[in-house]
Amino acid sequence: MKFLHIVLIILIQSATVFADTGIVIVSKSTDLSNQKVTTSKMYLNDTHLSIQNSGADNSSLIFDASKQIFTFIDHSKREYYQFDEPTLQQLKDQLRMMVQMMKQFSSQMPKEQQEKLDQLLSPKNNALVEYKNNGNTKVSSWNTTLYTGISANKKVIETNIASYQELGILESKFHVLNSLMTFFKENLEEVASLLPTPQSLQAIKIDENSPILEKGLPVKTITFNEKGVASSNSLVQSISESEINPSLFRIPSGYSRKTINLQQQFQR
Repeated sequence: MKFLHIVLIILIQSATVFADTGIVIVSKSTDLSNQKVTTSKMYLNDTHLSIQNSGADNSSLIFDASKQIFTFIDHSKREYYQFDEPTLQQLKDQLRMMVQMMKQFSSQMPKEQQEKLDQLLSPKNNALVEYKNNGNTKVSSWNTTLYTGISANKKVIETNIASYQELGILESKFHVLNSLMTFFKENLEEVASLLPTPQSLQAIKIDENSPILEKGLPVKTITFNEKGVASSNSLVQSISESEINPSLFRIPSGYSRKTINLQQQFQR
């Protein structure tokens, strides 16, 4: 009987080790130009965040807020890129140096390389987005506020935001998401275009005027291209508190680490 009691204690302790309570957000995004659908599952606990994509985009993002380390995983190639602040600073310094050298020869470059250079020179050159409150509307089971984002007199985004109270989850539960947004703005934004699939970072890219996180979470988002035509549609399927397996915050075994080659990335 004593032996069984000890085994039971070990099992309970193991359950504590292998499962952690956090937030799980499931959403589906559609590229309206080709109708390709990506299913995303975002997992958050007190110190970690993981976004697992499947479908059109087979990648994952992992952020360790305690160590300030961001990891991008390309499952199709079984490889990953990992960035901490010193690594990103070194990469940004190299990028600026290469861009300054290339500026001297920009007039002789093919058009595609000139566009790439412009993007590297001005990664934050997008005009600020101004958001207008368009009143309340319902999305799925949530009461939301619809915001329209205008930039250079053109509509660029529509987003329905549900308050934390409406979601029934404390705002503090999403603290790690705020940490990731800050990390992206201060460290990643300048080099985001160099990643193998930079579109994967759209989920964590938020302009400074956005009501997202400040007012609540977006449960439906439509983005528009330069012609004012809807280009993507994202809809949250569910938001819940659930047990999360810590393995979701780890790099899969057998994957190889890659580094960014600036010359190859520019020529890509």
